[in-house]
Amino acid sequence: MVKRHARLFALACLAVTVLPSHAAGSWMRAQVEALPVFVRQVLPCGQWQEADRQGTYRVVEANVHEGAGSELYVQWVTDPLQGEASRTTKTLAFPELNDDHRQYRFDSLQCRSRGAAIEITVKARYEHDEDDRLHTFTVRVEPGGSYRVTETGARRGRK
Repeated sequence: MVKRHARLFALACLAVTVLPSHAAGSWMRAQVEALPVFVRQVLPCGQWQEADRQGTYRVVEANVHEGAGSELYVQWVTDPLQGEASRTTKTLAFPELNDDHRQYRFDSLQCRSRGAAIEITVKARYEHDEDDRLHTFTVRVEPGGSYRVTETGARRGRK
């Protein structure tokens, strides 16, 4: 009797480990799978408020030409209201960085909230540099959509 129970227990354990587990479905799986492959990363970054609306800044990095370059965008995404879903109300592009004739390829992005504004630090390589120079930009975005892009220096990368 003990051997029989031990054998049944062993079979049950084997069935648990062999049979595929079916976890509860993910709510957003289809939407995430539908993201275009050129969207490299999306970062939430700080809060904004405008009259009776408020929400989160969303920083989007996209690859250009199969990763030959990168582009940067900031979006204003509203917080959901009663009966109203979140939505994008504004998208800001940066021609200083998003120029397909003078392409940058981003190595890293960091974003932090600075009061009502946000600051994005971009480390990038320029396609026309003859050496492996790393450029660092600071992009400051104000709540209304005005912005300033400054380069804080370029340094040679490691070879």
